[in-house]
Amino acid sequence: MPGIILALIIMVTIKEPKRGRLDVVTEDKAPTIMETMKFLWSQKSAVHAMTGSGLSAFWGWGLMWFTPLFMQRTYGMDEGEAGSMLGWIYLIGGIGASLLTAWVVARPTYTDPRKIARLLAVVTALATIPSFLAYYTRDLGVAQVMWWLFIPAIYFYIGPAFALCQNLAAPKMRAMAVAISLVVANVLNLIIAPAIVGGLSDFFDAAGGGNADSLRLAQLILAPTGLWAAWHYWRAEKYIIEDQKRAIGYV
Repeated sequence: MPGIILALIIMVTIKEPKRGRLDVVTEDKAPTIMETMKFLWSQKSAVHAMTGSGLSAFWGWGLMWFTPLFMQRTYGMDEGEAGSMLGWIYLIGGIGASLLTAWVVARPTYTDPRKIARLLAVVTALATIPSFLAYYTRDLGVAQVMWWLFIPAIYFYIGPAFALCQNLAAPKMRAMAVAISLVVANVLNLIIAPAIVGGLSDFFDAAGGGNADSLRLAQLILAPTGLWAAWHYWRAEKYIIEDQKRAIGYV
């Protein structure tokens, strides 16, 4: 409800700016989906940024879907206890990470998009360590600290990654670029990741019926994919300046 109210306020009080008015590109014809995809595919940094974003969702949320069940099986918690512990991390860590990200990338030192790509690579790579340790340890206190470090990181990447995708698309393609990024991320984290973790857990559970160790092993296999996402952000840095110029029509 607050979102609907805010949307209505924005709709009646803020004039929609002309899209691309600060860019060199001036054509009025809206590109098709295929034209947008073809252009994005030709932008190496866009491919890396979108792949990194999708893999961040695959890594982070893929781990979190099964975390309440992991806590129940490993530490004997019920649904309410697991949800309460994770809920505070989502509430404080998630909101805090989102606000911190907005503040950091708004600094004058981050007008260079290469620094944003580098920041995403470093934060994602570092957060991969607690994402692994959270499921490796058998100490609930240690696991909780690791989740406090890991969960905020899966909020940290969202704004900067989507902003990079927009800035690497031509003016008339930017909304579609974000839509494509969301489709990729949702397929990876809502369809593929749960199937992989659940399938591996069942595969390792020779006795059947579900156990803590099979789920732990499945999540430990998924955890290092954060480094895969970080690699794509790092590669995006190499091409991003020229690709961004090309997107707004200067080259």
